[in-house]
Amino acid sequence: MTCFCSAKTASLMASLAVVPSFSLPPISMSLMASLAASLGINAALGASLNAHANANASANANLAAMATLSAALQASMGMKLAAALNASAKASVQARLAAAINGFNANAGLMLPSASLMASLSARLAPLALLAGLVMGLKATLNINLAAPGAIAALSAALSASASASAGVSASASLSATAALLGALGLGATAQGALAANAMASGTASLVAGLPAIGNFGLLASLSAVLSLVAAIQAGLGVNLLAANAGASLSAALSVLPLSALASLSASLSAKACVSASAQAVANAAAGLNLAGVAAANLSAVAAISMLLTAMAQGGLGLPAGSCGKPCPLALLQGVPPMPSISGGGSIH
Repeated sequence: MTCFCSAKTASLMASLAVVPSFSLPPISMSLMASLAASLGINAALGASLNAHANANASANANLAAMATLSAALQASMGMKLAAALNASAKASVQARLAAAINGFNANAGLMLPSASLMASLSARLAPLALLAGLVMGLKATLNINLAAPGAIAALSAALSASASASAGVSASASLSATAALLGALGLGATAQGALAANAMASGTASLVAGLPAIGNFGLLASLSAVLSLVAAIQAGLGVNLLAANAGASLSAALSVLPLSALASLSASLSAKACVSASAQAVANAAAGLNLAGVAAANLSAVAAISMLLTAMAQGGLGLPAGSCGKPCPLALLQGVPPMPSISGGGSIH
């Protein structure tokens, strides 16, 4: 089985302690969030996070929880939620999840001295991660490479073009929030898809029922937050902040971005952002689907479990129990099928 490894955890804490400092021009987080909203970047995600505006709030929240768990299972165990709920795999998956939770609980004390460091890092890295997300979003949605010549002119033109269409774009994104979440689970926004989602929700509740409790959720949340920010920065800017040459790499990545010019866009965003935000209150297009089973499922434990699996994958914290040579309580357990190590392709190198 795979353990939340004490040796890997100690190494990660040491790496976090030397994450390089950096400075950004006065581009506020709210400005970058408004820019993203104005162009519909991550609009479906924004709609799902603002699901309280929809009639299907509970269903969307649980669909989002299942979609997140599915992604975490894929990263950590190589299987999506649907496969994990299969009768032939369920017992093994439950045992693996229990091992991961027990490993975290056993080794969480190693991270306690770094709790304040992780909190301060999260606050410090958040603007950089948002910038990285904006870089990725502009490339994916508008094919604008922010590091290329003429990027600000192209972005300004896109903002102008979006002024009249932003309400429709945001409404469309909000209308399709449920459909997007169903799609993330491999299901269609149809009656058949809703039926399958209800069954999946029931199966997920059964999967997590009886698992050990995560002993220090606040510590896990801090770890997850900082690793998610580090992963986002690496994905968007191509800089691994845990690498030995992170300072030089980050300086080089920031030097080619028109950061000061981005700050000057703030004056043109306020009206567009307001239109975009108000449009997200539109009722969900899939509101007619019967997702009562999804809404009623008790998935309160799913977020923490997903957080743990994702943190283990992003931080490369999983090793076969006892393989690192350090004392490991999980190495004494017998009879549980081995879980593939998650310190490979999904981890931050």
